[in-house]
Amino acid sequence: MPSMKKLYEGICGIILFTAVCISMSEIIARVFFHMSYDFIIDFSVWLTVWALLMMAGPLLAEGGHVSIDFFKERLGGKVRMSVELFNSLCTLLYGISITVGGALFVRQLYEKKAVFPRYFEIPIWIVELCVPISMFIFSIFAVIAFIQSLRKKW
Repeated sequence: MPSMKKLYEGICGIILFTAVCISMSEIIARVFFHMSYDFIIDFSVWLTVWALLMMAGPLLAEGGHVSIDFFKERLGGKVRMSVELFNSLCTLLYGISITVGGALFVRQLYEKKAVFPRYFEIPIWIVELCVPISMFIFSIFAVIAFIQSLRKKW
């Protein structure tokens, strides 16, 4: 599994690097050739959002999320276990609710055929699809964290 996770992180890194390269090339084209296209700017932003949202799950597994531990660290035994389980359950419920809500939103965009009005029409659902996908992956990591909290010796 560690190699799979590293591959996943590498793909997200490549997507983010691609977004940076697109942004830089757009700046060069604008400054030196006096040309700019709005969809190029949008595309680099969309790639950045995709890459960063897709990393939410692996960051959860590494403890890379925002956490206030000074309260939790002072607790012990069953009280700490209860706090850990509550936190894990809240994280899991958050991931599931955003996944479901994101999927419903994407379906609605798809059914309405909503598009970004650019030089050519770009379906909004393609851009927004990163929310349910990334939060589904986040939810999988949240399930793993919840199970680890249940199995941990307190």
